[in-house]
Amino acid sequence: MDQRTHSWIAIRAIALLEDENKEENLVKLLKPHVRKASVGAWIPDAIDAKRGGAGSSTDNHILKTEPYKGNQASRFIIKKDELLESIGMYRKTAQFLRNDNYLDEQWWATPYRGDVPKPGQHLPNRAMAMSTMMKDLLLMGNQEIDQLIPGDVRFAQYMAPKARTQEEAAAMYFFMLSHFIADAGMPCHCDGRKLAGYAEGLHKELETHWSQRVGTSFEKKNLLQAKADSSRVLQQARDIDTKFGLNFGGASIPDLHRGHDIWLEVIYICRASFAVASIIAPYKQYKYDDPKARAPFNAIFGGANKQLLDDLSQTVMYDAVLNIAIVWKHIWNKVSKE
Repeated sequence: MDQRTHSWIAIRAIALLEDENKEENLVKLLKPHVRKASVGAWIPDAIDAKRGGAGSSTDNHILKTEPYKGNQASRFIIKKDELLESIGMYRKTAQFLRNDNYLDEQWWATPYRGDVPKPGQHLPNRAMAMSTMMKDLLLMGNQEIDQLIPGDVRFAQYMAPKARTQEEAAAMYFFMLSHFIADAGMPCHCDGRKLAGYAEGLHKELETHWSQRVGTSFEKKNLLQAKADSSRVLQQARDIDTKFGLNFGGASIPDLHRGHDIWLEVIYICRASFAVASIIAPYKQYKYDDPKARAPFNAIFGGANKQLLDDLSQTVMYDAVLNIAIVWKHIWNKVSKE
């Protein structure tokens, strides 16, 4: 996603938490800073956030998946029923895959493995590392944050006030984490084929399409300079739902799947995103082992395939908002209820 879309998705996740009305203190932390902290949602994509080259600590946006030909094949096979159970049918991605008939039994019985240019630099690792650190930073929060979290942090009396996490910084960290969670649900971030690269057309044009639907209200200049209060910004985020056919209703935000930590949850989200990529750019037509294969946007989504574009957009946007709310809620509950 681009800047507009990342900003909207994260702000919409706050609105979803507010509508659920269960994690009131988390909303109290995030909502007042919704405009300025939204910078965090797109910072990881900024060129000047990558100082130090490809190993930058703000990088790790992908888990590119492809057929695995090693000697540990059984580790990298996930059958359809197992994957759907692991991501939960409350996710639109699970519903999309359940209704698919293109990926056959042979595809689901084939080992696929996520890989990246440098070991360890991928979305699940990034999400897990950041979420773990955020728990510590919240416990070291200033007096305003401390009042939102039950219990005593006795070591706080020994910390200089300026050394403690400020509310604005905490909100920024939540927004930064949202970037990586959203990217895990973007099929091109999880597809190892050359055609899924940003410069190859499909990836860029798909994100441009979403950005145009989100509109200019969530352009960074408009967000940062807007005079609207936080409640108005959250309502503007809700108003975008109709452009993607979203209906969150009154459903509660689920917990992580039983037995999952954030790393494993994101692993399964990435695997499901790879499966979606293999459907929208049919893998039998656009081979995994063909470095010259390209899947032009209009060839994939043009003409009679417009419904596929609408279904994909609804699926990715719905789950991006929900996934962020799930992970944020999990982090908050870890510091406030355990």
